[in-house]
Amino acid sequence: MNEKMHEKQIDRISALVSDLFLVDAYYIRGHQWTLSLRYRYDADHTVALLEERLKLAGYTFTIDPSEDMLTLTVDSRRRLYIPRLNILLFAATVLTVYLVPALSFGWDLAGGGGLLFTFALMSILLVHEMGHYIASRRRGIVTSFPYFIPAPNFIGTFGAIIKTKSPFWNRRDLLEVGAAGPIAGWIVALFWLIYGLSTAVGTVATDPPADTEGMIIFGESLLIKLLEPIFMAPMEPGTTVAITEPLLAGWVGLLVTALNMLPIGQLDGGHVAYGLAPRKQVWLARLGMVGLAALGYWYPMWWLFAGLGFYMGLSHPPTLDDSRAPSRTALIMGWVSLVILVLSFTPVPLRFL
Repeated sequence: MNEKMHEKQIDRISALVSDLFLVDAYYIRGHQWTLSLRYRYDADHTVALLEERLKLAGYTFTIDPSEDMLTLTVDSRRRLYIPRLNILLFAATVLTVYLVPALSFGWDLAGGGGLLFTFALMSILLVHEMGHYIASRRRGIVTSFPYFIPAPNFIGTFGAIIKTKSPFWNRRDLLEVGAAGPIAGWIVALFWLIYGLSTAVGTVATDPPADTEGMIIFGESLLIKLLEPIFMAPMEPGTTVAITEPLLAGWVGLLVTALNMLPIGQLDGGHVAYGLAPRKQVWLARLGMVGLAALGYWYPMWWLFAGLGFYMGLSHPPTLDDSRAPSRTALIMGWVSLVILVLSFTPVPLRFL
């Protein structure tokens, strides 16, 4: 193992244990690392957390605990480890994203209806979450694989979450991890939106007009308004745009990304806001709550989101070293993700006639 790779392995394994233990000594023999560790906190809780981190990071290991310390032996060659629960939830979400919207919009399942929407939306959600996951791995932060959430709503899911199993070391890491998901997922959503706009067709209005009771009107973000005249073919008078599967997936992808970027607590936007301006994050969160409360008069679902925001907590916890200034790359990622919020937020997502 060359010196650079050796240092990388030291940093990776140290990141898993340094906040939980004091490292008395370590020994290296080939790929086997043996560390002598002393507890910082409660032994049982600390050992359980260490085991979870090592499994998620892909290491095989043995732990030999004693009263005051433990001996940890780690194989430095990491392996891919995906818990069964994550796999089952992903499969269940694929099924609900396929079936629920198809039944809601009357797509022809026998003729392949719903397949393109399922592929498009799952690609947006998966790339978003893997953006977080890869950025976390890059910065030595242990996270779970995504937990996808199936749901009976009109898109078939509540999205996905990733659990962080180790602390954020500084605001640079917080910014990079928080912004990587929205940026990655937004790029995929933008692709599907442009594809949906460029292949959009019109539906001819009936004369006399048909009964429109129960019809859903989809709101438009600033980005959609900017892209429509560029990528959508002109529509004949008396026609409206038919919502196709890729267009709906792109629209949902923008909306979900914008919601995640609200500067609230543990949302992606909360990570970014704290990384950019830690002392102002809670005030930005309060301002966001006021905005959602005001928009609730036109779209009452915003009141529910505001309530969830208060339930989750508006303020973001500090990193281990807030004094370390973010890197230029992290700052750029943070500001880009805020631009994405402005472009993608839809004040009134749905109207029902």
